[in-house]
Amino acid sequence: MSTLDTTVSMIQECTEDELQVIQQVIRQFFLNRGPRTTTKKQFLEELQISRGQHQSGQSQGAGEALAELRSKYGL
Repeated sequence: MSTLDTTVSMIQECTEDELQVIQQVIRQFFLNRGPRTTTKKQFLEELQISRGQHQSGQSQGAGEALAELRSKYGL
């Protein structure tokens, strides 16, 4: 399952309240990240790392990731 597929399946399983919490966390992540530009080369390198992690089993299924988020944020 691709990262996009996993993300979409996680979003589809969320309630409206859970989606609001996720959006808040994402906003905080980007606010704390500060201004940062990524070159095409950097983006492709990060994508390759992500694909390698997925292929080696270092990724998480949507259900497992949602359960972890629910537990972490008391949802």
